[in-house]
Amino acid sequence: MLVAAVAMIVAGIAVPEDAARPGLIAGGIGVGVGGLALAYLDAPRRRKPAPAGSLRAKATILDAVPLPGAVAGYQMVELTLEVRPRDGLPFQVKRKFSSGRFGRIEQGQRIDVVYDPADPERLDLA
Repeated sequence: MLVAAVAMIVAGIAVPEDAARPGLIAGGIGVGVGGLALAYLDAPRRRKPAPAGSLRAKATILDAVPLPGAVAGYQMVELTLEVRPRDGLPFQVKRKFSSGRFGRIEQGQRIDVVYDPADPERLDLA
């Protein structure tokens, strides 16, 4: 996308027709800003691998409470999760997350999590 933006701006400068110049330059700027926004929004998804000894599980959102404050422009929420390990009994955990880590938050939604079996309160999104 950024390459297309540069190409549009260069074409807008190099094109001899004055009528096309503003559209190409503005379009190039728009495409470039869009590309940068997409690159920024995708950045939170690049997470570190789960710590050694942690286990993956499915969790169901039982409750979501909005909290005051924001991280990177996203509201904080406290989620009550019911975690269902593959081997073991289900347990509940309350954790605070930035809402930017979710597309949508709904009661009953199932999400993938990783947790420390020695300390189940240490839980994060998979």
